[in-house]
Amino acid sequence: MAVHVGIDFGTTNTALALAEGDGQVGLADLPGTASGDEAPTAKTWRTVLHFDPDAPPLAGAPAIARYVQNEGQGRLIQSIKSHLASASFTRTMIGGRFWTLETLIATYLKQLRSAVKRPLPTRAVVGRPVRYWGADDAEDDARAVGRMRAALAEAGFTEVVFELEPIAAALRYAARLDHEELILVADFGGGTSDFSLLRVGPKLAPGDAGVILATGGVALGGDSFDARIIDALVAPALGRQTTTRDAFGAMTPVPHWLFLRLRRWHHLSFLKEASTLELLDRIHHGSSEPGRIARLVRLVEDDLGLPLHQAVERCKVELSLREEAELVQPQLDLAARATRAAFGEWVTPELDDIDAVVSDVLARAGVGAPDVDTVFATGGSALVPAVRGRLAARFGAAKLAGGEELTSVAWGLAARARQLFSAG
Repeated sequence: MAVHVGIDFGTTNTALALAEGDGQVGLADLPGTASGDEAPTAKTWRTVLHFDPDAPPLAGAPAIARYVQNEGQGRLIQSIKSHLASASFTRTMIGGRFWTLETLIATYLKQLRSAVKRPLPTRAVVGRPVRYWGADDAEDDARAVGRMRAALAEAGFTEVVFELEPIAAALRYAARLDHEELILVADFGGGTSDFSLLRVGPKLAPGDAGVILATGGVALGGDSFDARIIDALVAPALGRQTTTRDAFGAMTPVPHWLFLRLRRWHHLSFLKEASTLELLDRIHHGSSEPGRIARLVRLVEDDLGLPLHQAVERCKVELSLREEAELVQPQLDLAARATRAAFGEWVTPELDDIDAVVSDVLARAGVGAPDVDTVFATGGSALVPAVRGRLAARFGAAKLAGGEELTSVAWGLAARARQLFSAG
């Protein structure tokens, strides 16, 4: 019986879903971070690669397990999707070998494919954001799609259809309906947030252009919210706005660009270079706050980017559940407290940008907020109270719907694959 593949390749997490010929759609089981016959499986993988000089590269949960087992040794590559639109990033040196962006992504996708433990077709529907992170124009967008297509082909998916991620999420929501609705799909990813206004129902297919009224996107997502926590709680503890003695004996500010690198996983992973380590050593020796700079040096030298960002994410998730949360990272001797109210203030610029995109989508469709029946919010940041608060303020809390925040897009992509390929 034929199986159809949907791939949600995300900035932070990736999922692969399968639509069977009998109509069943489900997320593929992937290996978890533990090993052995009784090891738990996972429905999503972190979009990471681990390079060890003594072993082949690993992807997803096994990559994280290897990184932890090796106590941070090796090279952890993260957020590779965020480079797709960039003309300046073409390759990087890892273990004495140049790797192109396409081959890095293909390496990940090959292991994702083999992890499914069953033969998969060469055809797939793959999600794409309305706007790729860092894409300023149509040329950037075409570059991102071309690179992704090349990586997929290298991984064995030679016939690929790209579908907007919020459209895929709409398919998941529409599968539950027995009536027609006008819905706004709000898809909050790791690097992008996308919005689509559609009419859906049992007789309407979300993949058809006739029911898509308008789409819009902005290059911010869960990583942007994490970055605000890092700016507020982490960077000051690591020496931001402190001074160091320069070559002429004068006290000058520690370079701000170092702390900007903390905000993104994929930037932090490239800090461990000889020139940066030499700079950090000079800064540490002349620092007005050597204890804080020592934390920054330890972060870079000991490759603590993963545990740091995990601590930041735990803090963010905790703030979605209660009014206060702690950010604790013992390896950096870091402990700080945040409140939900303060976090809401930190992310106000992102919330304003989201509001602006939603307003534009509604205006281009000629639809008012009262006309929208349901707002289907998906993606990890859909659970952030400040995000839901903005949506509720515009549409009303009763109209907000969710569920399967990390997997609804992959489900919809597989269902779309069955629509497109079942006759083939």
